Amino acid sequence: MDRLLPVEILNDVLAIALENSSAVGSVLCVSSLFYALGGTILHRKLRFYSVSQLLRFADSVSSSSTTRLACEPQSIELDIAGGAASLGLFQALNAALITLVSDSQCKTDEEGRLLLETLRLRLNSLTLDNHQLIYTSLSKVNARSFVWTGPDPPHHFSTAIVAPAVFPLFTALASYTRLTHLHLTNIAFPDPIVTPDLSWSGIPCLPSVRVLYLGQATFLTAEHIADYLLRCIGHHHHLNPNSSSPSCSLERLHLVDVYEESIWGSRSKLPRILAAAGTKLLAQSPESESSQLDIVGILDSIAKIVSTDAKTERIMGGDRVIPERASAFSIL
Repeated sequence: MDRLLPVEILNDVLAIALENSSAVGSVLCVSSLFYALGGTILHRKLRFYSVSQLLRFADSVSSSSTTRLACEPQSIELDIAGGAASLGLFQALNAALITLVSDSQCKTDEEGRLLLETLRLRLNSLTLDNHQLIYTSLSKVNARSFVWTGPDPPHHFSTAIVAPAVFPLFTALASYTRLTHLHLTNIAFPDPIVTPDLSWSGIPCLPSVRVLYLGQATFLTAEHIADYLLRCIGHHHHLNPNSSSPSCSLERLHLVDVYEESIWGSRSKLPRILAAAGTKLLAQSPESESSQLDIVGILDSIAKIVSTDAKTERIMGGDRVIPERASAFSIL
């Protein structure tokens, strides 16, 4: 069949076959052409489904091995079910990334970090993890898009990014100079009472990020969101043109099922965020007519950037997707 089909069509067929096959090796062994094309498909978009698979990959492509990558990886995806998560997950990811940055097929930036289009994680972090390894591993990458979601179904409200993992995660992301899209769900932010973290002072302003999506998040107050937005849009510069405070490229902040406390508390709503931002601005600005106009302009900018939506409704025993076409609706 590989002799009859054009390579372009065969490549598409193989991509579908490899994505949906539980016996990848059998597909690759059909012919030498299948092996060559399939290797490129698999290595361009690296996917891992277990910690052991990560470790085997690191060993097989190490500098001491004869195995080499077929091409430059464009994306890495870790899809590890909750039951398969282990304390060694980020250690294994770190080992795999060390192998990749030392491979001649891979592009790195001036700091030796792996250049990727997308790094996607669908897995749970654990409270007992060595959370420093989250920073150590993720800081070996410089991706345009970063996604971390939970492995559970969308209607199941669970925590994939535990509070102790938040600070090392954002510390690593702050080093990404190419990051434009950031998508995080199932995240519990540190709470001063419930999960205190003295290192955490709020979401950092990531200068290159244009779109930030936060879903199924808890303990993210309107005050924290307002503080983040004011730093992002450079409110110091608006109120004081001589200020050198940096601004970022944020165009959209999408909040879906974001709660100020636990899921049984209140959701984050735009009026609360605007009120918190207004209070902060009034406390920092001089009492003048021009300053008041600046504040109105800043709040208008925030209102254009932020959307707050509800996708699931809370019921006893769990959450469920809101019936209306299972799509999020805006909450005020």
